[in-house]
Amino acid sequence: MCRSHLALVVLTAAACAGCSTVDAPVEAPAASGGGESATVRRVVDGDTLIARLGGDDVRVRMLGVDAPESVAEDRPVECFGPQASARATALLPQGTRVILATDPTQGRLDRFDRLLAEVTIDGQDRTVNERLIAEGYAEVFRGDGRGRLQPRLRAAERAARDARLGLWAACRTRR
Repeated sequence: MCRSHLALVVLTAAACAGCSTVDAPVEAPAASGGGESATVRRVVDGDTLIARLGGDDVRVRMLGVDAPESVAEDRPVECFGPQASARATALLPQGTRVILATDPTQGRLDRFDRLLAEVTIDGQDRTVNERLIAEGYAEVFRGDGRGRLQPRLRAAERAARDARLGLWAACRTRR
């Protein structure tokens, strides 16, 4: 690469330092102060929400969370789906300030083009992702199993299952 091209690359990188876009939240755990600030517009279901991020409404899938379906068009409502959706709504009412952080070991978007993120209520340490699982409103979505939240989410799921919280008491078909 010639010097003029290298200089252009360096200048472009410097100009973009600190820039953020909807497609590229900071890849750091939200609890450690990383991520981008957003505002909850509405909860879609137990693991999906719409957030206002950088002036745009973005559909966010909570990373590592698999809540029972409550609004799937082509499937029936699953056991504990309405309860999971209600709990997510209680934790994330409209206007709540949240921090969204992606995990570099996972893709930024899922197959439905939702932003995959850890969701932390501004000022709190524990992610909403972990709280929903720990309280028995969802189970761990394991994906490829490499996500940085996976160990905490799995421990939270084991504890909820052992205590027969939420869906672990109400639903026979859960693992």
